[in-house]
Amino acid sequence: MPEMDGFAATKAIREREALARATSDPRSAATGPIPIVAMTAHAMKGDRERCLDAGMDSYISKPLRPHLLFEVIESIAAPLGAPSKDAAGAEAAAAEFDREAVLTLVEGDQALLQEIVGLFLVEAPDLLRAMRAALARRDAVALEHSAHALKGSVGNFGAKTAHAIALTLEMMGHDGDLSGAPEAMAELETAFTRLAQALEEFQQESAKL
Repeated sequence: MPEMDGFAATKAIREREALARATSDPRSAATGPIPIVAMTAHAMKGDRERCLDAGMDSYISKPLRPHLLFEVIESIAAPLGAPSKDAAGAEAAAAEFDREAVLTLVEGDQALLQEIVGLFLVEAPDLLRAMRAALARRDAVALEHSAHALKGSVGNFGAKTAHAIALTLEMMGHDGDLSGAPEAMAELETAFTRLAQALEEFQQESAKL
């Protein structure tokens, strides 16, 4: 850009948002922070961490893959008009699967939903183990593939936190930069455990009906 690069622009935006919050500007509370996604021409080691440290929300590298771009946007964009929540509350809510939305997808078929949940609880732990093994081997390609598969599985239940972290790990594998992967993997384990618990509770409730 002619006057400032993406890091300088992000810094200016975040400083303006901080000032608005400090002065209790109602517009800041109504709109929330502006989502910022970095896009670089070449993936370099440490790029992702540098972007996040600068105040950006996510990172994607070229060559651009549209489905990854759309998933990044979906993972950070809050619905219009949605009330703001503190980070801990939002994370906890995102870990619970959206039962009504999933029931709509299966046209209200409780038996089918129970079958899908049962398959997930059996198969998803294998994907998680595959991700751990890939990370232990520092196999970026294998991590990308297994993270992509798990991302699709948790996405079926509206698990936004687990989906976003799996997407992050998929992008790390794609970029070949695993420097932050162990920390992200630990976060995914926590989010996955919460989702599994919610699904198990659903199975138990369904069995009583």
